[in-house]
Amino acid sequence: MLVETIFAGLFLASIYALAAFGLAIVYGVLHVLNFAHGALLTLSAYLVFQLVTSGWPFWGAIIAVTVVAAGIGVLLELFLFRRVIDRPLSGLIISIGLIGIIDSLVAVGWGPDPRALPRMVDGSMTVFGGIIAKDRVLVVVIAIVGLGLAQLAITRAPWGKLLRATAEDREAAAMQGIPVLRVRTAAFVVGAGLAAVAGGIIGTTLPVEPGLGDNLILKAFIVIIVGGVGSTGGTLLGAAVVGLAEALSISYMPTSTAQLVPLAVLIVILLTRPQGIAGTLTERV
Repeated sequence: MLVETIFAGLFLASIYALAAFGLAIVYGVLHVLNFAHGALLTLSAYLVFQLVTSGWPFWGAIIAVTVVAAGIGVLLELFLFRRVIDRPLSGLIISIGLIGIIDSLVAVGWGPDPRALPRMVDGSMTVFGGIIAKDRVLVVVIAIVGLGLAQLAITRAPWGKLLRATAEDREAAAMQGIPVLRVRTAAFVVGAGLAAVAGGIIGTTLPVEPGLGDNLILKAFIVIIVGGVGSTGGTLLGAAVVGLAEALSISYMPTSTAQLVPLAVLIVILLTRPQGIAGTLTERV
């Protein structure tokens, strides 16, 4: 039972990290809380479903939808968020409006009924006496490897250094010759692409239904705050803390009470370490 509970926590952490990582990158560079990130995740899950049911291989569908989502990210940044570059509140309002637009497109295109993507792998396995679904193990592995590589790229690759420099001080970065506007667009492209990947992978383990990403976005924000706002590395740590806490509470507490545990974790972090577990008083990527 304990093994299954711990793995359930890792699975939840993987789901939350996948949902939150792109959101953290966008906020770190643009300083915009993009609530529409969850709606884009939902749209991507439906697009992957549509391609897979039309005969596309799963990973081919993921790649195609990621390209589409990246294109949507470019359009959103160029024609909406760039126009309110110095007005974060306006950017927040725009993102809330986008939720309604994208959710309406999903409702018109696919209706209210849940859809199901085929599992990436069938069957289960026994680990230390606990029975664990293989597809969920694969989700955890993909999340750890994929997000670990993304974090490594942000901290070590040249474009990652540009992202971090722009997040630290946009004006200073521009004075150093960094193409700030292009970096902002790149951040939105990466964020939207990660939303697409997250939507496709999450859709293999959870029902693809309207509001899928909207339901995850609250947990994603909790994860970002717990880990440290503006810290993508902290986002991974925050996901682990929230996921494990939620899984343990679901196993040993009434369901209605267990749903409050992530909020309780958030409150404790805000009271004891307002900058988050891995955050600093200065936001960073």
